[in-house]
Amino acid sequence: MTKRNRVQSVLGAAALAFVLQACGGGNDPSNTGTAGTGSPQGTAGTTGSAGTTGGAGTTGSAGTTGSGGSGLFSPSCTGLTTAAAAEPTKGGACVAADPQLCYKTCGPEKQGAKSETCTGGVYAEMSGCSFDPATNFACYKIPAAANTVCPAGTPQASTDCTADHCVVCNSTGGLPGGGYSDSGGAAKVGYCVCQVANSAGKRTWSCASDTAWPCPAGAGC
Repeated sequence: MTKRNRVQSVLGAAALAFVLQACGGGNDPSNTGTAGTGSPQGTAGTTGSAGTTGGAGTTGSAGTTGSGGSGLFSPSCTGLTTAAAAEPTKGGACVAADPQLCYKTCGPEKQGAKSETCTGGVYAEMSGCSFDPATNFACYKIPAAANTVCPAGTPQASTDCTADHCVVCNSTGGLPGGGYSDSGGAAKVGYCVCQVANSAGKRTWSCASDTAWPCPAGAGC
């Protein structure tokens, strides 16, 4: 009985060893699986170059404007018409539908303004000439002594001249009480300046009466 048990024990051990060997064969390193391959990585896109910035445009220089064209004296009578198809003017007829107030230029080089007001069916023009108090009128300063550079005789408005601009002249070298001739040849008490050349290169006298001159009351005078 003991011998039979030993034989059975030996056979059982052998069977167990066989089973273990069979299971171990599935873990042989030579049977290792190959790694899966991933999809290829895409290349990065190229970056576009920055656009060029346009250069700034040049700014035009401001034009000069006489006080008569400033916002202080508006609207201008120029270009306005009444029911009679005429521009508002001193003594002209006017009705309620017409411009009731507008301004015309006056003074040397049109630096001032005077109003035309519809009153009682007629345009009444203010006396004298108004000037913008914010404008410097040093160019029209009346000299303390006669300007020796002024030409001899009496200057006439709108005729040719050669004196320096901003040199005040009249029949007495620019002194108060001296006179000039208007464009029609009529004698007036006042002053003149020789304007800068126009587009054609022509220089002419610009004159105004002493009651339509910005100095001595204006700024810079």
